[in-house]
Amino acid sequence: MKMDITFPEISIDTDNPFTAKSFYQNLEKSNLLTNKTGWSPIYFSNEESILPGFIKTHSYGEFIFDWAWANFYQRFGIDYYPKLVHCIPFTPVNAPKIIGKFNIDLFTESFKFYQSEPRLSGEHYLFINDEEERELKKLNFKIMHTIQYHFKNKWNSFDNFLADLRPNRRKMIRKERKKINESPVNISWLNDFSDQNMETIYLLYISTIAKKQSQAYLNKDFFHRLRDQEQIKILVATIDQKIIAMSIFFESKEALYGRYWGINPHLEKEYPFLHFEMCYYRGLDYIFVNDIPLFEAGAQGEQKLWRGFTPVVIKSAHHIKRDDLFEPIKNYIDEQNENTSLEIENLKKYLPFKDDHEKA
Repeated sequence: MKMDITFPEISIDTDNPFTAKSFYQNLEKSNLLTNKTGWSPIYFSNEESILPGFIKTHSYGEFIFDWAWANFYQRFGIDYYPKLVHCIPFTPVNAPKIIGKFNIDLFTESFKFYQSEPRLSGEHYLFINDEEERELKKLNFKIMHTIQYHFKNKWNSFDNFLADLRPNRRKMIRKERKKINESPVNISWLNDFSDQNMETIYLLYISTIAKKQSQAYLNKDFFHRLRDQEQIKILVATIDQKIIAMSIFFESKEALYGRYWGINPHLEKEYPFLHFEMCYYRGLDYIFVNDIPLFEAGAQGEQKLWRGFTPVVIKSAHHIKRDDLFEPIKNYIDEQNENTSLEIENLKKYLPFKDDHEKA
């Protein structure tokens, strides 16, 4: 068993773009995983498996929110940071926490490391699967439920999908697509990953971040390195051959992942349906044609409901070192899980399918 601060030189085959060596190395080479960014990497590994972890000095870029816990600590004058987090950096997608062969010894080694480090307040696994949940429970992790919206593909064309929708939702989607089809905007998959085009892609990403007044986790260097990333697809909208909007996807055999979106801020109001077309509908076109079973279109977004994305439970696992503080956090998680269950049942009422149930 080894611990490294750079991605280990182990040859592991993976179909998931977020567990590929190129993804982590792009992040490292872009200086996004450093002490300065608050993402100090630590990789637990053996000959067949890698468990990435990050010593975090904040909670940005995780998408499973624990700010309330940090505030709780602060009220008692106790440091919540640093903490140990296992997740895909800056990426709210479901992907294996262990890259390669599933090996519970890596969970145990990471837990021992966390317990031996007095500065670490807790250990957290974000976006876990059922197998990971079972093993982490054995280490007394508490499982928390949150919500995302996923599209489960049971159709072979967009028209067949629309046929299963209630008339008002079918009409809404057709209207939105028609507006874009009748506009001067041309939408296509990017083939030229030139410096100029990648610079434009980055600036569009930054413009959207600025509009939301949120934090830009990624830098220019990362976007330029995307040309080396496996399984990436970039959709661009152009007017007179000039890129005015973009959406970035990653794909595997099992899922299409919608990740980054950006539009020229001066044109956003002129083309209000372009976001839906580029982030949802073109992604649906792609999974129908390529028979991809799942489309994850990013965090949040109740507007996805009306477009066939189903609310699903997202699981995370948490362990707090101090028992006196872990107990109230466990109670918080229990309440959160109950509210999540009720919210999902309520949200399903807004799905657009004819029988008001999830056909997908």
